[in-house]
Amino acid sequence: MNRLKELRKEKNLYQKDIAKELNMSQNGYSQYETELSNISTTKLRKLAIIFDVNIDYILNLTDIKTPYNPSHIIKTANNMNRLKDVREDRDLLQIDIAKILNMSQNGYSQYETSYCDIPITKLIILAKYYNVPIDYLLYLTDERTPYKR
Repeated sequence: MNRLKELRKEKNLYQKDIAKELNMSQNGYSQYETELSNISTTKLRKLAIIFDVNIDYILNLTDIKTPYNPSHIIKTANNMNRLKDVREDRDLLQIDIAKILNMSQNGYSQYETSYCDIPITKLIILAKYYNVPIDYLLYLTDERTPYKR
């Protein structure tokens, strides 16, 4: 369950307004609100910025709206998430995390390299497993401590 509709209405915006900001169709955005379509991590980051909240709040993992302090890290096209860094900090192998996510090592490897976008459901599992905010995993902040979940 996400809070996109609630956040949009709080700002007195229409779906078409948010869709325009995300460079997509109103129908496409509507599917995010109704959870008929998976939100890409790129669009999820933009939504957090548009609504001035943290991603964990959008995804209903915390009741605290406040965004984390912004990250000053420059991301390259090949480095849009911290999955590899966080995994290596814990001295884990890709196969270890793949087992947690109930998937192949090769499949998980594609998430780490940003070759394939990680689904929100798996991102939530990893944020909880590592006990970090999703904003941290997606380079929106350097803050590792999540708000109360």
